[in-house]
Amino acid sequence: MASGKGGMSNFEVLVDSDALIGFTLTADAHHTHSCQIFNDLFEQKKRLVVTSAVVAEVATVLSHYEGQEVARNFLKNIAQDSLFPLIFIDEKIYTETLDLFSLQNRRGTSFTDCANVVVMKHYDIPAILSFDKVYSRDFHLEIVR
Repeated sequence: MASGKGGMSNFEVLVDSDALIGFTLTADAHHTHSCQIFNDLFEQKKRLVVTSAVVAEVATVLSHYEGQEVARNFLKNIAQDSLFPLIFIDEKIYTETLDLFSLQNRRGTSFTDCANVVVMKHYDIPAILSFDKVYSRDFHLEIVR
């Protein structure tokens, strides 16, 4: 697990909630594409990472749409089986996320998306795996597709 100290990292791709949901749920509109992207990234031996905020958001969505068993299995795969390294949102990142969120004007702004942006800056992560255009549109970040 990664700490919340920031600075240079060897992570190459931050994984967003929608990619993990798409990968997990076969009925999701992004399922096939998510699976293909994850397979490509694993074959390329890319160093993927996820945040505690994303894990919480995905577990909540899975519980809501598919039930607690699916959510628990997801958490087991992420936490116990260490599917990805995990960056915990610490107080510094949380505070910067509050600041970034407060600067946004679009309705429906995601706090988790803002946290991802802050984490990418802190850990010098060059790309994000997401189907959300906000990252390229509003923050000019590279999206893995």
